[in-house]
Amino acid sequence: MRLTLEALKGVLNVLNVGIVLVGNDDKILLFNRIAGEMLQQDSPSRIGTSILRCHGEVSEPNVRKMLSEIRSGSMQKYEGWVDFRGRMLYEHIYPVRNDRGECILVVEELHDSAEKAEYLKIAGQWKDIHVSGVGMKAPRSPRP
Repeated sequence: MRLTLEALKGVLNVLNVGIVLVGNDDKILLFNRIAGEMLQQDSPSRIGTSILRCHGEVSEPNVRKMLSEIRSGSMQKYEGWVDFRGRMLYEHIYPVRNDRGECILVVEELHDSAEKAEYLKIAGQWKDIHVSGVGMKAPRSPRP
């Protein structure tokens, strides 16, 4: 049996982790169901739109810079906390490279991490983070 695109999409949709795949043109190739739930977005409406529209306009320069550095290899990966409208998420962002070392897409992995955040707070190891998803940092409509 060969792994088909349909099967791969099915697997990514049943994982208990948010997955967003972004092409080198900044267009979203896949926005799985869990990512949609975590980010309070309609997953199908995000496919084919710019990842930049998932962020507030004020965040766009930082997102562009991070993606550029990940694609070029000057940044191996990004990971950090996101407080998205009160939901504590931990994200990993990293490139997928072909055999020649060229970036063919960027993966964003989102993990529901409320328990880990609470543990770090109790242990005194928590650092406050900014809240995403509201005000100037709210996602924009998928299409301008």
